[in-house]
Amino acid sequence: MMVFQLCFGVLLLCCTVKNVQSAFRPLVVGHRGTAYLPELTLAAQAMGYAYGADMVEIDVCLSQDDQLIVIHDIYLDAVSNVAEMYPGRNRSDGLHYVIDFTLEELRLLSIHERTIPFNGTQRFPSRFPSNANVTFRLATLNESVELLLGLNQATRRRRELLIEIKKPEYHSQHNKSISSIVLATLNAYNLTKFTDPVIIQTFHIEELVHIRRNLNSELRLFALMVWNRINESSSDYDFYRSREGIGNISSVVQAIAPFYEFLVNFDSHGALLGVTNLTTWAHDYGLAVYPFTFRRDLFPGQNFEEFLDYFWHTVDIDGFITDHPDVILRYLDKKPVFSVSSSIYASYTTFLFILSVVTKTWFCNEPMLV
Repeated sequence: MMVFQLCFGVLLLCCTVKNVQSAFRPLVVGHRGTAYLPELTLAAQAMGYAYGADMVEIDVCLSQDDQLIVIHDIYLDAVSNVAEMYPGRNRSDGLHYVIDFTLEELRLLSIHERTIPFNGTQRFPSRFPSNANVTFRLATLNESVELLLGLNQATRRRRELLIEIKKPEYHSQHNKSISSIVLATLNAYNLTKFTDPVIIQTFHIEELVHIRRNLNSELRLFALMVWNRINESSSDYDFYRSREGIGNISSVVQAIAPFYEFLVNFDSHGALLGVTNLTTWAHDYGLAVYPFTFRRDLFPGQNFEEFLDYFWHTVDIDGFITDHPDVILRYLDKKPVFSVSSSIYASYTTFLFILSVVTKTWFCNEPMLV
Protein backbone atom coordinates (compact mmCIF):
# COMPACT_ATOMS: atom_id res chain seq x y z
CA MET A 1 0.00 0.00 0.00
CA MET A 2 2.82 2.39 0.89
CA VAL A 3 4.54 1.70 -2.43
CA PHE A 4 1.28 2.38 -4.28
CA GLN A 5 0.77 5.68 -2.46
CA LEU A 6 4.35 6.72 -3.16
CA CYS A 7 4.01 5.80 -6.83
CA PHE A 8 0.78 7.78 -7.09
CA GLY A 9 2.42 10.77 -5.43
CA VAL A 10 5.38 10.58 -7.77
CA LEU A 11 3.06 10.37 -10.78
CA LEU A 12 1.10 13.39 -9.58
CA LEU A 13 4.30 15.36 -9.03
CA CYS A 14 5.54 14.39 -12.49
CA CYS A 15 2.36 15.70 -14.10
CA THR A 16 2.49 18.89 -12.05
CA VAL A 17 6.15 19.58 -12.84
CA LYS A 18 5.64 18.85 -16.53
CA ASN A 19 2.65 21.19 -16.73
CA VAL A 20 4.63 23.94 -15.01
CA GLN A 21 7.61 23.28 -17.24
CA SER A 22 5.48 23.76 -20.35
CA ALA A 23 4.90 27.37 -19.31
CA PHE A 24 8.62 28.13 -19.37
CA ARG A 25 10.51 29.22 -22.43
CA PRO A 26 13.09 26.84 -23.92
CA LEU A 27 16.63 27.25 -22.69
CA VAL A 28 19.12 28.89 -25.05
CA VAL A 29 22.61 27.44 -25.44
CA GLY A 30 25.26 29.70 -26.96
CA HIS A 31 27.03 27.29 -29.33
CA ARG A 32 30.78 27.96 -29.23
CA GLY A 33 29.85 31.22 -27.49
CA THR A 34 28.35 33.27 -30.32
CA ALA A 35 28.66 33.66 -34.07
CA TYR A 36 29.91 37.23 -33.82
CA LEU A 37 33.54 36.66 -32.76
CA PRO A 38 35.97 33.85 -33.55
CA GLU A 39 34.44 30.71 -32.09
CA LEU A 40 35.27 29.51 -28.58
CA THR A 41 37.61 32.36 -27.74
CA LEU A 42 37.08 33.87 -24.30
CA ALA A 43 35.66 36.92 -26.08
CA ALA A 44 33.03 34.80 -27.87
CA GLN A 45 32.17 33.00 -24.65
CA ALA A 46 31.77 36.29 -22.76
CA MET A 47 29.61 37.67 -25.57
CA GLY A 48 27.32 34.64 -25.41
CA TYR A 49 27.01 35.16 -21.68
CA ALA A 50 26.31 38.88 -22.11
CA TYR A 51 23.56 38.17 -24.63
CA GLY A 52 21.81 36.10 -21.95
CA ALA A 53 22.45 32.51 -23.05
CA ASP A 54 21.42 30.10 -20.30
CA MET A 55 24.41 27.92 -21.17
CA VAL A 56 27.63 28.61 -23.03
CA GLU A 57 28.80 25.57 -24.98
CA ILE A 58 32.49 24.81 -25.48
CA ASP A 59 34.59 21.92 -26.81
CA VAL A 60 37.81 20.59 -25.31
CA CYS A 61 40.78 18.63 -26.69
CA LEU A 62 44.06 17.64 -25.06
CA SER A 63 47.44 19.11 -25.90
CA GLN A 64 50.67 17.13 -25.99
CA ASP A 65 51.28 18.00 -22.33
CA ASP A 66 47.73 17.06 -21.24
CA GLN A 67 46.30 20.58 -21.05
CA LEU A 68 42.62 20.98 -21.92
CA ILE A 69 42.38 23.31 -24.92
CA VAL A 70 39.07 24.91 -25.89
CA ILE A 71 38.76 24.19 -29.61
CA HIS A 72 36.16 22.50 -31.78
CA ASP A 73 38.40 20.38 -34.02
CA ILE A 74 41.18 18.02 -33.04
CA TYR A 75 43.29 19.91 -35.59
CA LEU A 76 44.22 23.61 -35.65
CA ASP A 77 44.20 24.60 -39.31
CA ALA A 78 40.62 25.87 -39.66
CA VAL A 79 40.90 28.55 -36.97
CA SER A 80 44.57 29.47 -36.55
CA ASN A 81 47.81 30.48 -38.25
CA VAL A 82 49.48 27.20 -37.23
CA ALA A 83 50.88 26.51 -40.72
CA GLU A 84 52.72 29.83 -40.67
CA MET A 85 53.92 29.51 -37.10
CA TYR A 86 55.03 25.89 -37.25
CA PRO A 87 55.94 24.89 -40.82
CA GLY A 88 56.69 21.20 -41.18
CA ARG A 89 54.79 20.19 -38.05
CA ASN A 90 51.80 18.83 -39.99
CA ARG A 91 50.96 15.16 -40.32
CA SER A 92 50.72 13.23 -43.59
CA ASP A 93 47.21 14.57 -44.25
CA GLY A 94 48.57 18.11 -44.17
CA LEU A 95 46.81 19.04 -40.92
CA HIS A 96 48.33 20.18 -37.63
CA TYR A 97 46.83 18.39 -34.63
CA VAL A 98 46.29 19.89 -31.18
CA ILE A 99 47.71 16.79 -29.54
CA ASP A 100 51.10 17.37 -31.24
CA PHE A 101 51.70 20.75 -29.57
CA THR A 102 52.33 21.88 -26.02
CA LEU A 103 50.27 24.54 -24.30
CA GLU A 104 53.19 26.95 -24.54
CA GLU A 105 53.31 26.47 -28.32
CA LEU A 106 49.53 26.74 -28.68
CA ARG A 107 49.49 30.00 -26.74
CA LEU A 108 51.49 31.64 -29.54
CA LEU A 109 48.88 30.96 -32.20
CA SER A 110 46.57 33.67 -33.47
CA ILE A 111 42.93 32.55 -33.72
CA HIS A 112 40.61 33.76 -36.48
CA GLU A 113 37.11 33.16 -37.79
CA ARG A 114 36.68 29.62 -39.18
CA THR A 115 38.04 28.99 -42.66
CA ILE A 116 38.21 25.96 -44.92
CA PRO A 117 41.64 24.31 -44.45
CA PHE A 118 44.10 24.59 -47.33
CA ASN A 119 42.20 27.24 -49.31
CA GLY A 120 41.49 29.84 -46.64
CA THR A 121 37.92 30.58 -47.68
CA GLN A 122 35.85 31.83 -44.76
CA ARG A 123 33.29 29.21 -43.74
CA PHE A 124 30.62 31.77 -42.81
CA PRO A 125 31.27 34.77 -45.12
CA SER A 126 29.03 37.25 -43.26
CA ARG A 127 30.71 36.73 -39.90
CA PHE A 128 33.71 38.44 -38.31
CA PRO A 129 36.41 38.86 -40.98
CA SER A 130 38.96 36.07 -40.78
CA ASN A 131 41.68 38.46 -41.99
CA ALA A 132 40.94 41.12 -39.37
CA ASN A 133 43.98 42.56 -37.62
CA VAL A 134 42.68 41.67 -34.17
CA THR A 135 44.45 39.19 -31.90
CA PHE A 136 42.51 36.30 -30.40
CA ARG A 137 44.06 33.35 -28.55
CA LEU A 138 43.11 29.80 -27.64
CA ALA A 139 41.63 29.36 -24.18
CA THR A 140 41.99 26.52 -21.69
CA LEU A 141 39.20 24.82 -19.79
CA ASN A 142 40.50 26.42 -16.60
CA GLU A 143 40.08 29.87 -18.12
CA SER A 144 36.59 29.10 -19.41
CA VAL A 145 35.50 27.80 -16.00
CA GLU A 146 36.92 30.85 -14.24
CA LEU A 147 35.27 33.15 -16.77
CA LEU A 148 31.88 31.52 -16.17
CA LEU A 149 32.21 31.51 -12.38
CA GLY A 150 33.56 35.06 -12.36
CA LEU A 151 30.70 36.36 -14.51
CA ASN A 152 28.16 34.54 -12.35
CA GLN A 153 29.59 36.24 -9.30
CA ALA A 154 29.85 39.67 -10.90
CA THR A 155 26.37 39.63 -12.45
CA ARG A 156 24.68 37.72 -9.61
CA ARG A 157 23.20 35.42 -12.21
CA ARG A 158 23.53 31.69 -12.67
CA ARG A 159 24.53 30.64 -16.14
CA GLU A 160 26.07 27.29 -17.01
CA LEU A 161 28.97 25.86 -18.98
CA LEU A 162 28.22 22.98 -21.35
CA ILE A 163 31.49 21.14 -21.98
CA GLU A 164 31.78 18.84 -24.98
CA ILE A 165 34.55 16.27 -24.69
CA LYS A 166 35.90 15.85 -28.22
CA LYS A 167 36.57 12.34 -29.51
CA PRO A 168 37.39 10.35 -26.36
CA GLU A 169 38.30 7.33 -28.49
CA TYR A 170 40.85 9.35 -30.44
CA HIS A 171 42.46 10.52 -27.21
CA SER A 172 42.48 6.96 -25.87
CA GLN A 173 44.42 5.90 -28.95
CA HIS A 174 47.06 8.39 -27.80
CA ASN A 175 47.01 6.93 -24.27
CA LYS A 176 45.15 9.92 -22.87
CA SER A 177 42.04 9.69 -20.69
CA ILE A 178 40.49 13.04 -21.55
CA SER A 179 37.37 12.44 -19.44
CA SER A 180 39.44 11.79 -16.31
CA ILE A 181 41.39 15.00 -16.90
CA VAL A 182 38.19 16.99 -17.44
CA LEU A 183 36.71 15.69 -14.19
CA ALA A 184 39.95 16.35 -12.28
CA THR A 185 39.99 19.91 -13.60
CA LEU A 186 36.40 20.52 -12.55
CA ASN A 187 37.05 18.90 -9.18
CA ALA A 188 39.75 21.51 -8.55
CA TYR A 189 36.96 24.11 -8.66
CA ASN A 190 34.69 21.94 -6.49
CA LEU A 191 32.42 21.36 -9.48
CA THR A 192 31.33 17.79 -8.88
CA LYS A 193 27.60 17.79 -8.10
CA PHE A 194 24.48 17.39 -10.17
CA THR A 195 23.37 20.94 -9.34
CA ASP A 196 26.70 22.61 -10.15
CA PRO A 197 26.73 24.97 -13.18
CA VAL A 198 28.66 22.64 -15.47
CA ILE A 199 27.42 19.87 -17.74
CA ILE A 200 29.35 17.34 -19.82
CA GLN A 201 28.36 16.09 -23.24
CA THR A 202 29.99 13.98 -25.93
CA PHE A 203 29.10 12.12 -29.10
CA HIS A 204 30.62 8.91 -27.72
CA ILE A 205 27.67 7.72 -25.68
CA GLU A 206 29.54 4.79 -24.16
CA GLU A 207 31.97 7.33 -22.73
CA LEU A 208 29.07 8.92 -20.86
CA VAL A 209 28.31 5.55 -19.30
CA HIS A 210 32.00 5.29 -18.36
CA ILE A 211 31.93 8.75 -16.80
CA ARG A 212 28.87 7.91 -14.73
CA ARG A 213 29.61 4.28 -13.84
CA ASN A 214 33.39 3.99 -13.68
CA LEU A 215 34.53 7.54 -12.97
CA ASN A 216 31.57 7.99 -10.58
CA SER A 217 30.73 11.50 -11.72
CA GLU A 218 27.53 13.06 -10.39
CA LEU A 219 27.54 15.86 -12.98
CA ARG A 220 24.73 16.16 -15.50
CA LEU A 221 25.45 14.43 -18.80
CA PHE A 222 24.02 15.06 -22.28
CA ALA A 223 24.17 12.57 -25.18
CA LEU A 224 25.01 14.15 -28.53
CA MET A 225 23.62 12.36 -31.61
CA VAL A 226 24.41 12.72 -35.28
CA TRP A 227 24.35 10.53 -38.40
CA ASN A 228 26.37 7.31 -38.14
CA ARG A 229 27.97 8.12 -41.50
CA ILE A 230 29.71 11.16 -39.99
CA ASN A 231 31.98 8.77 -38.02
CA GLU A 232 32.01 11.12 -35.04
CA SER A 233 32.37 8.10 -32.77
CA SER A 234 31.75 4.36 -32.74
CA SER A 235 28.36 4.85 -31.04
CA ASP A 236 25.37 3.54 -32.98
CA TYR A 237 23.11 6.60 -33.12
CA ASP A 238 20.44 4.71 -35.04
CA PHE A 239 20.04 2.52 -31.96
CA TYR A 240 20.23 5.33 -29.41
CA ARG A 241 17.54 7.24 -31.31
CA SER A 242 15.12 4.33 -30.92
CA ARG A 243 12.76 3.99 -27.96
CA GLU A 244 14.83 1.07 -26.70
CA GLY A 245 18.06 3.02 -27.08
CA ILE A 246 16.75 6.05 -25.23
CA GLY A 247 15.47 3.87 -22.44
CA ASN A 248 18.86 2.19 -22.36
CA ILE A 249 20.67 5.41 -21.43
CA SER A 250 17.92 7.19 -19.51
CA SER A 251 19.44 6.45 -16.09
CA VAL A 252 22.82 7.78 -17.21
CA VAL A 253 22.08 11.03 -19.06
CA GLN A 254 19.70 13.88 -18.34
CA ALA A 255 19.23 15.06 -21.92
CA ILE A 256 19.83 14.20 -25.53
CA ALA A 257 21.32 16.73 -27.95
CA PRO A 258 20.49 15.44 -31.44
CA PHE A 259 21.00 17.00 -34.84
CA TYR A 260 17.74 18.91 -35.34
CA GLU A 261 16.84 16.97 -38.50
CA PHE A 262 16.32 13.87 -36.34
CA LEU A 263 13.26 15.51 -34.77
CA VAL A 264 11.35 16.36 -37.95
CA ASN A 265 10.55 15.01 -41.39
CA PHE A 266 11.16 17.02 -44.56
CA ASP A 267 9.80 16.69 -48.08
CA SER A 268 12.06 16.69 -51.13
CA HIS A 269 12.02 20.49 -51.20
CA GLY A 270 13.05 20.87 -47.58
CA ALA A 271 9.59 21.79 -46.27
CA LEU A 272 8.61 20.49 -42.83
CA LEU A 273 6.18 17.59 -42.97
CA GLY A 274 5.85 16.63 -39.32
CA VAL A 275 7.66 15.40 -36.25
CA THR A 276 9.40 12.13 -35.50
CA ASN A 277 8.93 10.17 -32.28
CA LEU A 278 12.30 11.12 -30.84
CA THR A 279 11.20 14.04 -28.65
CA THR A 280 8.21 12.12 -27.30
CA TRP A 281 10.29 9.08 -26.46
CA ALA A 282 12.92 11.22 -24.71
CA HIS A 283 10.26 13.00 -22.66
CA ASP A 284 8.65 9.67 -21.79
CA TYR A 285 11.94 8.71 -20.13
CA GLY A 286 12.31 12.07 -18.40
CA LEU A 287 15.04 13.38 -20.71
CA ALA A 288 15.23 16.94 -22.02
CA VAL A 289 15.84 17.54 -25.75
CA TYR A 290 18.33 20.17 -26.97
CA PRO A 291 18.79 19.94 -30.76
CA PHE A 292 21.70 21.55 -32.63
CA THR A 293 22.60 23.78 -34.44
CA PHE A 294 20.22 26.67 -35.17
CA ARG A 295 22.09 29.14 -37.37
CA ARG A 296 20.35 32.18 -38.81
CA ASP A 297 23.00 32.65 -41.50
CA LEU A 298 22.67 29.06 -42.76
CA PHE A 299 18.87 28.87 -42.59
CA PRO A 300 17.64 27.84 -46.06
CA GLY A 301 14.05 29.06 -45.67
CA GLN A 302 12.39 32.47 -45.65
CA ASN A 303 11.20 32.80 -42.05
CA PHE A 304 13.60 31.82 -39.29
CA GLU A 305 11.11 32.71 -36.55
CA GLU A 306 8.49 30.35 -37.97
CA PHE A 307 11.14 27.64 -37.98
CA LEU A 308 11.94 28.32 -34.31
CA ASP A 309 8.25 28.44 -33.45
CA TYR A 310 7.70 25.03 -35.04
CA PHE A 311 10.45 23.44 -32.98
CA TRP A 312 9.23 25.05 -29.78
CA HIS A 313 5.49 24.49 -30.02
CA THR A 314 5.12 21.54 -32.39
CA VAL A 315 8.27 19.51 -31.85
CA ASP A 316 8.17 20.47 -28.13
CA ILE A 317 11.91 20.82 -27.58
CA ASP A 318 13.38 22.00 -24.28
CA GLY A 319 16.04 24.29 -25.68
CA PHE A 320 17.92 25.56 -28.72
CA ILE A 321 21.64 25.05 -29.29
CA THR A 322 22.44 28.04 -31.47
CA ASP A 323 25.22 30.19 -32.89
CA HIS A 324 22.88 33.16 -32.48
CA PRO A 325 21.59 33.21 -28.89
CA ASP A 326 20.61 36.88 -29.18
CA VAL A 327 18.33 36.20 -32.15
CA ILE A 328 16.54 33.33 -30.42
CA LEU A 329 16.24 35.22 -27.14
CA ARG A 330 14.68 38.19 -28.95
CA TYR A 331 12.21 35.80 -30.55
CA LEU A 332 11.38 34.18 -27.22
CA ASP A 333 11.01 37.55 -25.51
CA LYS A 334 8.11 38.32 -27.82
CA LYS A 335 6.18 35.35 -26.45
CA PRO A 336 4.02 35.47 -23.27
CA VAL A 337 5.93 32.86 -21.27
CA PHE A 338 7.94 32.68 -18.10
CA SER A 339 11.71 32.24 -18.20
CA VAL A 340 13.14 29.38 -16.17
CA SER A 341 16.26 29.79 -14.09
CA SER A 342 19.03 27.23 -14.33
CA SER A 343 18.57 26.40 -10.64
CA ILE A 344 14.90 25.49 -11.22
CA TYR A 345 15.91 23.48 -14.29
CA ALA A 346 18.61 21.67 -12.32
CA SER A 347 16.11 20.81 -9.57
CA TYR A 348 13.64 19.53 -12.15
CA THR A 349 16.19 17.33 -13.92
CA THR A 350 17.53 16.11 -10.59
CA PHE A 351 14.03 14.98 -9.70
CA LEU A 352 13.63 13.19 -13.02
CA PHE A 353 17.02 11.52 -12.66
CA ILE A 354 16.22 10.21 -9.17
CA LEU A 355 12.78 9.15 -10.31
CA SER A 356 14.18 7.18 -13.25
CA VAL A 357 16.63 5.35 -11.00
CA VAL A 358 14.05 4.62 -8.30
CA THR A 359 11.35 3.41 -10.68
CA LYS A 360 13.81 1.17 -12.50
CA THR A 361 14.80 -0.32 -9.15
CA TRP A 362 11.18 -0.94 -8.13
CA PHE A 363 9.76 -2.27 -11.34
CA CYS A 364 12.74 -3.64 -13.24
CA ASN A 365 15.16 -4.72 -10.57
CA GLU A 366 17.71 -5.26 -13.33
CA PRO A 367 20.86 -3.33 -14.24
CA MET A 368 20.77 -1.15 -17.33
CA LEU A 369 22.81 -2.60 -20.14
CA VAL A 370 24.60 -0.48 -22.70
